[in-house]
Amino acid sequence: MIEISLDTIRGESSAVLAARLSSARDGRIVVVDAVTDDDLRAVALAVMAVEQAGSTFVYRIGPSFVRARVGQQAMPPVDDESLAGLVRSGGHGLVVVGSHVGLTSRQLSQLAERRPFVGVELDVEAVLDEKRAGQHVREVAAAAAGALTESLVVVSTTRRLVTGPDHTVSLDISRRVSTALSRAVGQIVATHRPSFVVAKGGITSSDIATEALGIHRAWVRGSVLPGIVSLWEAAAGPAAGLPYVVFPGNVGDDAALADVVDRFEVTA
Repeated sequence: MIEISLDTIRGESSAVLAARLSSARDGRIVVVDAVTDDDLRAVALAVMAVEQAGSTFVYRIGPSFVRARVGQQAMPPVDDESLAGLVRSGGHGLVVVGSHVGLTSRQLSQLAERRPFVGVELDVEAVLDEKRAGQHVREVAAAAAGALTESLVVVSTTRRLVTGPDHTVSLDISRRVSTALSRAVGQIVATHRPSFVVAKGGITSSDIATEALGIHRAWVRGSVLPGIVSLWEAAAGPAAGLPYVVFPGNVGDDAALADVVDRFEVTA
């Protein structure tokens, strides 16, 4: 593994950074420690130089790096007036939680302290039981759709992470749970369209967008909080016009989820 430390980014030239990156061959992992947009821009310039020289990289990154890579300046969050134009008034939102990281659990606790909501749990053990899975998904969807008429609803997977004896089995469990969660959300939205949807978790956000909501094309309206948490608006399909918030698991502070929901619920 190659580590690009913050001291290296800020203390060395772009040529030195590029030399470090160019040594990444045969699938070696590069870990970058960056704090500010300027740090990311310095890394992006070095990456582009190395790529022009023939290197290729597979990226696992956050949206801030994409902004640095394309030379885009940071924009302020979507203003209240624009948000009000996207959110259907008189309704309530749906928060979908698949992430199991500690930060997500703390954010859920903060949300519960900030405002009331109806919590509906997708039981992983029931999902993994082929005889019970279909009925359980329908029950979760019905309970959530019914509650949306009166309240903010949070649909979450069992907070205890269930794994298998090896990586392959664990991956299969994750896929089955994600599929069940997507099916439940698809049924919820078809029964009672929420005023907005927040998807908590990186993989969860992707699967809910494509599988549950059928979003194949969307407008990125901006961030909901400064520099983080993207707001999409589906451009076509069954979710057309629905505000959709992409909220990765390890993003924001403990209050970030409550802050996001506050902005939407007040607008709705």
